[in-house]
Amino acid sequence: MKTTTAVSVPSAAMIALLALTGCQGQQPVSGAGEAGASASPHGYVEGAQEADAPQLRLAVSDAKTGGVAVLDLLSEEVVTEIAGSPTTKLSGADSRYLYLGDVEAGKVTAVDAGAWTVDHGDHKHYYTAEAKSLGQIDGAEPAHVVSGPTEVAFFFDGEGRAKVYDRTAFGDGELTQLGTVAPGPHHGVTVPFEDHFVSTVPGDRAEDLPSKLTVFDEQGQATPIDGECPEIHGAGVTRDGLAFACAEGVISVDEDFHAEVASYPEEAGGERAWSIEAGRDLAAAPFEEQGIGILDARSGEWSFADIDAEVVSAGIAPDDSAVIALDGDGTVYSLDPDTGAVLEKKKLVEPFDTEGEGHGAGPSVRWTANAPMSAIRPRERSTSSTRRTDCARRAASTSVVPLRLWL
Repeated sequence: MKTTTAVSVPSAAMIALLALTGCQGQQPVSGAGEAGASASPHGYVEGAQEADAPQLRLAVSDAKTGGVAVLDLLSEEVVTEIAGSPTTKLSGADSRYLYLGDVEAGKVTAVDAGAWTVDHGDHKHYYTAEAKSLGQIDGAEPAHVVSGPTEVAFFFDGEGRAKVYDRTAFGDGELTQLGTVAPGPHHGVTVPFEDHFVSTVPGDRAEDLPSKLTVFDEQGQATPIDGECPEIHGAGVTRDGLAFACAEGVISVDEDFHAEVASYPEEAGGERAWSIEAGRDLAAAPFEEQGIGILDARSGEWSFADIDAEVVSAGIAPDDSAVIALDGDGTVYSLDPDTGAVLEKKKLVEPFDTEGEGHGAGPSVRWTANAPMSAIRPRERSTSSTRRTDCARRAASTSVVPLRLWL
């Protein structure tokens, strides 16, 4: 069913999860590469329609019911609607797919938003297909979901394991489990990387945030990564490695699985980051009270954006060309990625009260690839080292505001 709707003024109960333009980069996706048969035209994808420009999709969730609607921002039509519950929250997302976790129901629903881009280097192909639910992955206390080029890791805190699925099969509408990474029960995250899986591991108590990382190979063999940092929470992937936020700084893990901690800059005033947004070589880290750090993952050097307000969220362009941030008053900032200087700012949403909801319960901003669009979506951060973070339970209501600024 397709319904025409006004995109710019939805109800206040709607939360934008993310705007999807679907840049796949060079990663292989089922049906999204070169045609297998010589008779097919270049760029042909069975079951998809090719367009001459990036296709913009926006997914929004009703804060009361948890239902998700996917909007085509070019046609202003609702292209699919996914039922949810009040405990349905965003566990993760990538350039094409949404992963909706429901702690009470013990499941994650994978949703194909039906818009993506394939980058061939000297040119790009833009596609749309049917937006739909792909099905669900069951498990106790679903938490973070992280995508790699060909695999997706669904971490279930209650089970202490990540279920690894074949991302390339999603394009065919199939959920195919490849294996399991099982570090043990805790609030953790597993990241597919270089044909391996880098995962947090439990501390002395399951309710504590983790302080150590381990790399698992494809046979499930675990090898501890030297180095540790208390209270790991937040992960991102740059061109050369992984970045994890922790109490003392950012842990960088390179392709040889060597780890190094870059201490937070002095300008942070002893505050920490609870999330990481990664671009090509840069990683943006919003600090707990105010300001945002921009880490050059290759050199370990920081830039600092002195925003006189709590930064609840950040986004970074895939090519590191710009950084955006959202503060607690609803103002969005465009930042110079090299210096952290504020280039422009604009009030976009009303101030939101998250007292009692835990850190990061308000909306957040996300940069999407290859198109001038970002959106507001829920985000989470931990509240303490001794209480298990239940990210999937947190959300706040706000209006949906597509951002066509500065990009």
